[in-house]
Amino acid sequence: MQEIDQSRAPEPFFDRGKVLGKETMEKMKSLPAILLMLILTTILNIFLEKFIQPSSLVFVYLVPAIAGAIYFGIWASVLSFTAGFLIFDFSFVKPYHTLHIANPQDVYNVIVYFTSAILMTYLISMVHRQNVFLKDRLNRVSLIEDMSRDLLLLTPIGQTYSIQGMTLLLKTAVWSQLGQLALRYTKMILDVPLLVFFREDDGSLKLWAKSNVDLEITEQDHAAASWTLDNGEVSGSGTYTYSDNPFYFIPMKHLEETIGVIGILYDSKDLFPEQRRLLGTVSNLVTIVATTWMSVKAEPEQH
Repeated sequence: MQEIDQSRAPEPFFDRGKVLGKETMEKMKSLPAILLMLILTTILNIFLEKFIQPSSLVFVYLVPAIAGAIYFGIWASVLSFTAGFLIFDFSFVKPYHTLHIANPQDVYNVIVYFTSAILMTYLISMVHRQNVFLKDRLNRVSLIEDMSRDLLLLTPIGQTYSIQGMTLLLKTAVWSQLGQLALRYTKMILDVPLLVFFREDDGSLKLWAKSNVDLEITEQDHAAASWTLDNGEVSGSGTYTYSDNPFYFIPMKHLEETIGVIGILYDSKDLFPEQRRLLGTVSNLVTIVATTWMSVKAEPEQH
């Protein structure tokens, strides 16, 4: 049996806590840049005030708003064009140093300014969402390609054995590697404690892999996993069955037959839609290979 490359450390596609923490840090780091853009724009307006109509200077503040939307996100754009308006109104509109606008032309320019800023921010946000969607699709395709390649490294399906002892040894090796592959690629989606079960010949459920050797499995965990095997439905955290269990159990199904269960120490209600799709992809790929091996293992007994 060929060795599967385990040198690449799994990198999660999603981690809600890390994502939120990273976004907060990025917002804090971007504040000085936004402030600098507003200061430079104001200095530029002081210079331009000598050459163009002051009421038109408000549109110059669209530059930091657009830059904020492109590089930092919608919140930065809203902050930029709102602050830009306040600076313009306070410094370049009569009466100065107040937020009162007396000239109808200034009112018209401000309305056009806000309309333009909102439309541009919306269009840029749409482009950002499309980029995120495409990135998620590429991540999914990459995961499928990598996992499919690793599954192909298993011993050829069509190979047969004449010694029963070799068949049992082969079964153990294949099931162990399938369990490790399921763990590895599931961990790329959710970096949490994981379990992988496969169905035995007598219909019982056996644990073949877990993400940590110290991870303890309770009778309730096994009961919830067995229910998922028997019913072919999810159970555990975030579901209506065994909802008090900390694990979320996903069935590995082939047609109407369930051949295994993946346990994830996570509340299913907190899963992103793309995470659910990726977990289903991992489950389906492992199921295809495991089902084929289940049909092959009886061949030696026919000789």
